[in-house]
Amino acid sequence: MANVTRYNPFNEVVSLREAMDRLFADSFIPSRTGGFGTRSVAANLYETGEGFTLQFPLPGVKPEDVEITVLQDTVSLKWGYKAELPKDAQVHWNGIQAGQYQQSFTLPAPINSESVEAHSENGILTLRLPKAEHARARTIKVNAR
Repeated sequence: MANVTRYNPFNEVVSLREAMDRLFADSFIPSRTGGFGTRSVAANLYETGEGFTLQFPLPGVKPEDVEITVLQDTVSLKWGYKAELPKDAQVHWNGIQAGQYQQSFTLPAPINSESVEAHSENGILTLRLPKAEHARARTIKVNAR
């Protein structure tokens, strides 16, 4: 036997208070994705016994325009992008926004900031982030008596 449910259009209506709460949260509260109401850039993070590898896409960004700061288990990136237009060009689309950007990543373990390496190839920034000595796993041998 089929069930019949009465449609009530007011079940889907969001109150003004709920809508304002969502707007406030999306605009001013930092999200886990790394921004205030914005989406963060996709990145890859890999872990080995020795450390982490972070890959971050920065197409069109010059390596000298990237600032990397490392503190304990946090890596912060800041970069700028300038759109260079040909002289007397007329813009039809402007999807790549020029400006200053930043994003931070919290890693699962502290890293040795003295040994961090960074290189850029084909628009991908790759960071080698070795774990701090006290955060590395150790194998302990058991001595028999």
